[in-house]
Amino acid sequence: MKRIISLVAAGILCLSLAACGGSGSPAGGQEGDDKLVVWTLAEDLKDFAAYYTEKTGVEVEVTVIAPADYPTKINTTLGSRNSDVDVIVGEPQMLADFYDAGFFADLSEFDAAAKDKLVNYVYEAGKDEDGVLRALSYQVTAGSVIHRRDLAKEVFGTDDPAAIGEKFGTFDAIRQTAAELDAAGYSIFGDTGALRWFANADSPWVKDGALQMTDARLDYFDTAVDLYQNEYVAFAPEWSPAWYASMAGPLPVNAGWAALEELDANAPTTQIFSYAMPSWGALIVRDNAADNKGNFGVAKGVCSFFGGGTFIGVNEFSANQEEVKKFVEFCTLNEETAQWWLEESDGDVVSMKSVLDANKDYENPSFGNQKTYEFFAGEASAVDYSLVTRYDTAIGDAFGRAIESVQKGEKDKETALNDFYMEVQSVYPELTVPQ
Repeated sequence: MKRIISLVAAGILCLSLAACGGSGSPAGGQEGDDKLVVWTLAEDLKDFAAYYTEKTGVEVEVTVIAPADYPTKINTTLGSRNSDVDVIVGEPQMLADFYDAGFFADLSEFDAAAKDKLVNYVYEAGKDEDGVLRALSYQVTAGSVIHRRDLAKEVFGTDDPAAIGEKFGTFDAIRQTAAELDAAGYSIFGDTGALRWFANADSPWVKDGALQMTDARLDYFDTAVDLYQNEYVAFAPEWSPAWYASMAGPLPVNAGWAALEELDANAPTTQIFSYAMPSWGALIVRDNAADNKGNFGVAKGVCSFFGGGTFIGVNEFSANQEEVKKFVEFCTLNEETAQWWLEESDGDVVSMKSVLDANKDYENPSFGNQKTYEFFAGEASAVDYSLVTRYDTAIGDAFGRAIESVQKGEKDKETALNDFYMEVQSVYPELTVPQ
């Protein structure tokens, strides 16, 4: 029996863990300390802190907190107006609640520079509902369809990223591409959860107080069911051992979450053709590709998207706001810092437009010498941030559960959708849902 492959955005937590790294137990500095205290989800800020100290002589203490624990720790600590922490961060799905709680200080003095220097969606994500700038990011996390160039040549006769992009340009195209790959013995994705990035292809989940069920969203539903029921995916969920291993070569079909040593070496195998992920996913593929390194490319999908990212701000209650603002500016609005991070991180895509442009001709050896910075800069600039709402995670989770119920044969499509509408209405009674 196939393991059930999760479509829900609970996978976003795993994405956050992959993008942000380790954990720690926060210990704030004492009032009067000549240092900045940073609480973060991202190991990255340890590097930024060391670089800031090197350039300025100011000591920076960084505590990395596990993403699953971070919102609770921030709400508990800053809810009591704690001034021991200076720099706080958030991922996009956390920011609206943090802004509403009054934890992020006003950064309006950087508004003009941020609007001019940073990719637009980063600037937009850093503003609260009243348009006040409160957070900035040093990176963009634009999406792509990371794919196998060697398999593309074999099956489609070309590895041109533009041609591959057309094969993922619509949900109908994805279904056709999946069938072609299956006929050649390959799987289009590890699991159907890869499609979730395209759920907001043409509309936000909520607009003018109403849930939006568009034709594109119904196409997404049908495609997820089709790929699952026709066994066009490998049934190796994202973040599973087999999914990581697939970047280096063949894997057993239906591996699920099993450890590699538990898998039957004589079982039928497949190879995964593509991985729909934000730009940091390219680093995961690079680091797990082994001898396949260089056999990958990046292409457009159904829509331009982004996922995750670390947004930095100032604790509203910090007693040292001017120095803290200097640190935020140094990390996010300084060209020298952005170029340093692009090189230091060996692949992170920075948010500063001028630095992306200066590196647009870089040919990435891990991706067939494709100009990946140029690609991700284009996709980041195409992100429509108006499609993002504070409802996305909860509604996306519920929609994923509805799709799974049809994939497993537990419900028909009409029943699953009606149950989805009722669930959304229960969680958000203020919204109008389709009848």
